[in-house]
Amino acid sequence: MNGRSVIRGLGTMALVLCLGAGAFAGAPAPGGTLRVALTAGAPSLDPHSGTHLAIREIGMHMFENLLAFDAKYQVVPQLAERWEISKDGKVYTFHLRKGVKFHNGREMTAEDVRASIERFRKIAPRRNELADVAKLEVVDSSTVRMTLNKVNAAFLAIIANPICQLAILPKEAVENKALTKADLVGTGPYKFVEWIPDRWVRLVRFADYKPEGKADAGGFAGARHAYADEIRFIPVPEPGARVAGLQTGEYDFADFMPSASMPQLTGDRSLRVVRFGPQNYPTIYFNHTGKFKNLKLRQAVQAALNMDEIMQVANDGDGRVDPGFYFKEQVWHSTAGGKLYNQKNPAKAKQFLKEAGYKGEPVVFVTNTSYDYMYKAAQVIQEQLKKIGMNVSLGVYDWPGSLAVRKDLSKWDMFTSSHSVRFDPSANDFYVRAKTTFFGYNNPKMEALLDKASLAVKFEERYKIYEEVQKLTYEDVAMLKLYDHFTWQGYSAKLQGYTPWVMVRLWNVWQAK
Repeated sequence: MNGRSVIRGLGTMALVLCLGAGAFAGAPAPGGTLRVALTAGAPSLDPHSGTHLAIREIGMHMFENLLAFDAKYQVVPQLAERWEISKDGKVYTFHLRKGVKFHNGREMTAEDVRASIERFRKIAPRRNELADVAKLEVVDSSTVRMTLNKVNAAFLAIIANPICQLAILPKEAVENKALTKADLVGTGPYKFVEWIPDRWVRLVRFADYKPEGKADAGGFAGARHAYADEIRFIPVPEPGARVAGLQTGEYDFADFMPSASMPQLTGDRSLRVVRFGPQNYPTIYFNHTGKFKNLKLRQAVQAALNMDEIMQVANDGDGRVDPGFYFKEQVWHSTAGGKLYNQKNPAKAKQFLKEAGYKGEPVVFVTNTSYDYMYKAAQVIQEQLKKIGMNVSLGVYDWPGSLAVRKDLSKWDMFTSSHSVRFDPSANDFYVRAKTTFFGYNNPKMEALLDKASLAVKFEERYKIYEEVQKLTYEDVAMLKLYDHFTWQGYSAKLQGYTPWVMVRLWNVWQAK
């Protein structure tokens, strides 16, 4: 990866506003249970199955990749101790760390890596990112070789990407079958013991875990130690319940805390609160197979939306209105196509509706209550679209329920979601590739741009191509970005070693006695 193609400063943007009782001195203290309040339950624990935040925030504690991103957003070793690239840039040879054990006690081998990659190429939403792999070979028990049919500048970043994790599982768990709970076997610092939907996912310390290196490299890299005996990831969709549970000690950590609760939390010396961001940007997907196949209808929605108002209601104004599909803190940031963003032009929107031939047909807008900011944004958008004459009804579910509906393109027209930090722009390709999109998008011009980007080795060339991708996304209204979303995290002052980053990471964290 080019040295410039990293993210600038996102890891330093979290600000601890309340130190509570202050720092605790001393060495890490093993033991105890960490009770973690997440805003949504995971729809699956299969790391290859989806891009959803809860899957990876839980999964990154259980599973590992060949490569990982460190705190500087550089690709570094994880299960592979090193790799070599041929002079023509098409052959990648990965040398695996020896002595790494799965949670079932068996040592990881190259056959497990091969089987996991093959499964990923069949079922993962990002599977098209490995379409250039022409040959996957087991050289010996600790060496895997991948030969590409053409140069792919993002290949190492694709392997390291934690979003829809290319996790390595035992061969017997992944070959020719769907994963059961018994198959949730990784090499990470914590191992799976129990999943009760709507109650918790329980992980326990893996005593035979073998860390990569001696020091924590930040991000997902380096030494990862499991100090807690157990972690319980608990879905708590109601923001007020997360706040109350944190204050009473029911939870040791809580994510996506509402800004309005900060005055009461910052005065509590038993807690620490952190403003973190930008954490994600909320999005609207259109179903391109139904009525929104009509470009004019998509343009009407794009012209109507007032992102400032949406951000104010959805997140108490705690965010940033910006057209970039990559944050201002990233080298990939661009304002290309930005003239079509945040137009706030109802008259123009009505004209697009007229040109679309819209006659008041019902529009089903699916949202969820698990992510409060998505639900509030959907309510505002519904009202803004009603003012231009659109007949919009909300379909409201919890997060897993909304995802279940999303799979059936006959049941929805618009859908709320969000995009977290993308470590490389190729991580967004699957949304707009015809083979991997889940909302029916198909544009040969977009396909050609993405094909061109995969061949561009130099950062400057890739940057210009992805500017064109963003511009086309706005012109074709493939999807809509709303705003850059900032959030808060809260945790017990007894929780030591926690470093805010782009995802919750609770290895190398312990509770002071």
